[in-house]
Amino acid sequence: MTSLQIIISAVLSLAVLAGIAMMSRVKTAVAGNLLSALALLVGVVVTLCWNVETMTLPTLLPAIAVGGLAGGWMAVRVKMIQMPQTVALFNGLGGGASALVGILTAANADAGADYALFVRFTAMLAIAVGTITLVGSLVAAGKLHRVLNQRPVVLPSHSVLTVVWLVLTVAAIGLGTWCDDGQMTRPIVLCVLNATLFGLFFSLRVGGADMPITISLLNSLSGVAGAIAGMAISDIFLVAVGGIVGASGLLLTQIMCRAMNRSLMSILTGTVRKPAAKQPLVTDNNGNEQLVKRIMDLEKKIQELEEMVKNLEGRVKTLTAQVDAAEQQPAATEAKDPVATALAQAKDVIIVPGYGMALAQAQHQVKQLADKLTAKGATVRYAIHPVAGRMPGHMNVLLAEADVSYEDLYEMEAINDDFAKTDLAIVIGANDVLNPAARNAEGTPIYGMPVLNVDQAPQVIICNYDLKPGYAGVENPLYHKTAGVYLELGDAKETLQRLIGLF
Repeated sequence: MTSLQIIISAVLSLAVLAGIAMMSRVKTAVAGNLLSALALLVGVVVTLCWNVETMTLPTLLPAIAVGGLAGGWMAVRVKMIQMPQTVALFNGLGGGASALVGILTAANADAGADYALFVRFTAMLAIAVGTITLVGSLVAAGKLHRVLNQRPVVLPSHSVLTVVWLVLTVAAIGLGTWCDDGQMTRPIVLCVLNATLFGLFFSLRVGGADMPITISLLNSLSGVAGAIAGMAISDIFLVAVGGIVGASGLLLTQIMCRAMNRSLMSILTGTVRKPAAKQPLVTDNNGNEQLVKRIMDLEKKIQELEEMVKNLEGRVKTLTAQVDAAEQQPAATEAKDPVATALAQAKDVIIVPGYGMALAQAQHQVKQLADKLTAKGATVRYAIHPVAGRMPGHMNVLLAEADVSYEDLYEMEAINDDFAKTDLAIVIGANDVLNPAARNAEGTPIYGMPVLNVDQAPQVIICNYDLKPGYAGVENPLYHKTAGVYLELGDAKETLQRLIGLF
């Protein structure tokens, strides 16, 4: 490798890093994306030109054309709602490409060449990491596209078998590293097979609710696989860019884990926080052992349920009175609609989008509602939870499609304290990310996860499809709050259209 190659690779790598840095700011995000993409394109062209003498262009150029057409077709045809599974699929293709490079390098490695052991080791490692990325991404895409069960799938002896496949994958890497010339077929096949099984077992155990973090991790793995493949073929630009992708993906994974207040290991193993330890047995005056603490907890829950029933009864009476009044005075019904009143009087509104908005593809109706509110003088902001949706930035992408300004999007930490001071919060297809049970529901997947403080808003309009729990399977007590909470159930497009019609 010449000094000129190293310099060009360094400049292009810095351009990629500069593009990523620009993506962290709203005003420069689009330009940053274009800069990184252009740097990668130049890197591909330079690599091809540098190695043109050793390449079979009649085969290579048609392959590039087919790949370019396929990518362009997907860019045009894939809907925004399908973007998470598309990203997962692209992560997998990156891992698969790295695995293929590793297979070809390992199969043709010369034991007498310089650094032969290093080349074989990196080639086998690229096969393993690339295959795990490919299989894990395919499973993630299948879950996101609802062709696979979105719940965590735990097979008999799942944990043991996962460890077994990992150990066997490592053994296959070692076998391929020290194998003689002409004997590489068996270690390559063993590595691919065991890495496939490991990728399958580790990804099946992840639930749909944890997919944003899983996709971020798989994105990191695709970069790592590319960097390792670059080491195997001595391509410094591939090593640099793969390292950048791997590091940025890992940082994003850590940020999202912190946002959920969970460890990466607990997410990958599908485990939840354990409830507090049971209180020890105590003895009453009769000498009989009683679980006093348990009984007190049960009595407390009974009281809470009784209070909830009273609230529901009060709400039924209120609704009944409203219906009776509406029958007697039909002309005054619309004016007395509490939802219409809340929308008309609100001067500060926070909209909380969730995966339900994505499923209903209601982002354009959300923008129309926001425009109506803005036209009457209200300030409208959007509260974005880090793991809302099914991939990092899912809500941002959908709202951007509806021409919502990035300036109006606020991260959880920046807006969470404002819910108590706002006039109205409008929830569009969100559940787990605003479930107040996360603060005290021990032993559940969302326990301890920071959530949006929607329950602190004085008035809340919830446009969800139904009152069923979210992916975490935890009941949302906000649904049972009678004062200041208005439920607009059904398809988000239809409920939002009703709200728009109230202006």
